[in-house]
Amino acid sequence: MAEKNTQTGGTISQGPAGAPYGYPYGEMPVGYEDAVDLKQLLGALRRRRNVILWTVVLVTALAALIGFQLTPKYTAKALVMIDPRKERVVNVEEVLQGVNPDAAVVETQIKVIQSRAHIERVMDHLKLFADAEFNPYLREGRREVALRFGGAWEQLLGWLPDPVLVATGLAEEPLVGADGELSEVVAREAAVREFADNLRVTQEGRSYVIAISFTSIDPEKAARIANAVAKLYVESERELKVEATKEASGWLAERLETLRNEVIRAERAVETYRAEAGLVDTGGKTLKEQELADLNRELAVARADLAAREAKLRQINELRAKGESLDAVAEVIDSPVIVNLRQQEALLLRDEAELKTFFGEKHPKMQNLLNEKANLQDKIEKEVQRIVRTLENDVRVARARVASLERDLDKLSNVTEDQRQKLVRLRELEREAQASRQLYEAFLQRFKETREQADIVKSNARVVSEAAPPDEPSTPGPLLFAAAGFTGSMLLGTLLALLLERLDSGLRTGRQIETELQIPAFGLVPRLDHLKRDQKPHRYLIQKPLSAYAEAIRSLFTSLQLSDVDNPPKVVLVTSSLPQEGKTTLAVSLATFAARSSQRTLLMDLDLRHPSIPRELGFAPKAGFVEYIAGEVPLEAAIGHDQETGIDYLPVKRQASNPTDLLGSQRMKQLMEELRQRYDFIVIDSAPLLGVTDSKVIARLADKVLFVVRWEETNAETARNALQHLLEVRASIAGAVLTLVDVKKHARYGYGDVGQYYGKYRKYYVN
Repeated sequence: MAEKNTQTGGTISQGPAGAPYGYPYGEMPVGYEDAVDLKQLLGALRRRRNVILWTVVLVTALAALIGFQLTPKYTAKALVMIDPRKERVVNVEEVLQGVNPDAAVVETQIKVIQSRAHIERVMDHLKLFADAEFNPYLREGRREVALRFGGAWEQLLGWLPDPVLVATGLAEEPLVGADGELSEVVAREAAVREFADNLRVTQEGRSYVIAISFTSIDPEKAARIANAVAKLYVESERELKVEATKEASGWLAERLETLRNEVIRAERAVETYRAEAGLVDTGGKTLKEQELADLNRELAVARADLAAREAKLRQINELRAKGESLDAVAEVIDSPVIVNLRQQEALLLRDEAELKTFFGEKHPKMQNLLNEKANLQDKIEKEVQRIVRTLENDVRVARARVASLERDLDKLSNVTEDQRQKLVRLRELEREAQASRQLYEAFLQRFKETREQADIVKSNARVVSEAAPPDEPSTPGPLLFAAAGFTGSMLLGTLLALLLERLDSGLRTGRQIETELQIPAFGLVPRLDHLKRDQKPHRYLIQKPLSAYAEAIRSLFTSLQLSDVDNPPKVVLVTSSLPQEGKTTLAVSLATFAARSSQRTLLMDLDLRHPSIPRELGFAPKAGFVEYIAGEVPLEAAIGHDQETGIDYLPVKRQASNPTDLLGSQRMKQLMEELRQRYDFIVIDSAPLLGVTDSKVIARLADKVLFVVRWEETNAETARNALQHLLEVRASIAGAVLTLVDVKKHARYGYGDVGQYYGKYRKYYVN
């Protein structure tokens, strides 16, 4: 039965090929086309295996070549430990305190080792600025530009010209002096950069050990440099402490002389004032003195309390600055409110664990529980902030109390009797003298300690393992490069194959035809690769009636007859989108099969621009279609007969200047009516649809149009454009057939159609 196409007005035949039974063409069940088909995926990879193979070969060969080109390098490693222990030969505090080896300090020491100053010190010590391995301007065939990358990159980029490297930012033009020679600063900078690229300093796990690794083309040199970096770092740490100790000793010596003079002056001032005021030290105290002493003691207690509160507040502020929790603060731990809130939090956590067993994360009860937890955390945070504010208020109160006591002390001193003023002044002078004396004694003791300490200063770091020359190179060899290249190329080739498959819109299956073109698929016509010399497909059809090719033509002929059961088509137009799609070969084979089936068959060659029937059947026509339409010969003279195939044919001898006018003429219509009376089956071979309009005119005279699609070559967009021409003239499209199918290749792809089983049923066919 024929069904009208509601989109274009043409008609298509309805049949089951390609789509599940019960579904119209182009309408698949949900998930039928969108599901990932593993067989199709493997088929796509098999189709593109040459792309994958060449990608693997080229990339692997390139990787192996790079591996052979790279100079092997060796890495030596020395270990330095930042010692957390402190040796106490004497119980003397160091001038420069040793480092506390926490994570931040270890990271800082790593940066110190990697610093430019330390690198230059090592290079100067080992005279590496004159080494061509590090100074690129000392090498043979040196470049006139400075590469921004050293090591392996220098070898990989070495084939690029200097202007390209500078333009892409991979290199910078070096500075030159007035004499045209490279600047020493530039050469030194390049050497430092090369050295830094080969130096690697890391922390060994979470220990206090720092690993210093250096890579060089010479294993002996790599070990020597790694050891030099480690030893000079340890030495620099010791020198830093010695220098600081010497500077402190010098400063203490100068300061001691000044303090000694101050002590002498202060003691003289005490004795002079006592003599002038006539004061004698009896050891007794007055009431005001007692009050003054009590007030001083109270002031000392208040100041101590203030210091304690300020220390506690300072601790909290430090925790805040570090972003750490305040839960460890004593006031927070002892707060009954916090304790109560933590108990509530524990209950909520228990409820959460129970609810998770029965409900999902988005259950309303879980959401309410999460909201309660958030509110509880907010209350805890607010209570902690309140405690912090309370501590801040306590500090302010303590400061106010100290200030108040100090004011009281000043007032009490002012109201003391006149005779005691002199005593106060005397005591003030005594305190100043005592303070100067104590300060002098402290500086004197520290000076002696520092002077003795200079001889026993040790570094906080020490070398725990010296680097040994490595036996094996640390750079990957050609085999590893090839393995990496092979792995990467496999992925790249697979992605490239899938990309090409995605971009390839060539039609290969009946399902694709029915989905993309919305017309029935009448099957596949195999490609004949083993024809004898001068053997045409239609002759092969006669000689091998049980072959797969003959079976495909038989199936196509049957499908045409069943495309309209009530009124089987008598005139069939065979056309295609473009030339070289096998339509002429198919038309001749279809006519041959019909003639061999005892039907009066006519093969008409209406491709007036490029006639192919005479060449296909192997004859030279004396007259043909154009001569008959022009009235030059009768129809009997224009129609020939082929004894081998049993078909009659109407060829084209000469081309016409107006083919479209001839095909649309009234005489053409009369010819078709006469031929319908004479023959049971008429096959028309016409021109391709795209580029010329001849087939559109002929399609209106045919009962059915058989649309030829070349397997794997014709893409869906081209076929749709060609079909649009037929639908514009409301042609009756019987269906499409795939021609020139590589059966073996098609079967390997596993499309699931009849072509897949040609190989399995080979014993049923005669080749």
